[in-house]
Amino acid sequence: MEKEIIMGAAQIRELLHEYINKADDRFINLMYAMVQADMKEDDYELSATHKKILDERIAAHKANQSSGSSWDEVKARIKSQL
Repeated sequence: MEKEIIMGAAQIRELLHEYINKADDRFINLMYAMVQADMKEDDYELSATHKKILDERIAAHKANQSSGSSWDEVKARIKSQL
């Protein structure tokens, strides 16, 4: 029966840093994808530029709410182009 070794978070971080520094591109991309998948919406913030763009789009929508298309209209338009 193997004895389980319990490490603290600091030790694990150090080992991960060492491993990442030596890892190939494939592994780095895999790790990054895992981190991205685990991120929560509250874990990041939009840049000021992105916030400005969204605010402009919301204001444009509120100024002319009828300018858009319904989902049914969009689907019909796409299907007609196929």
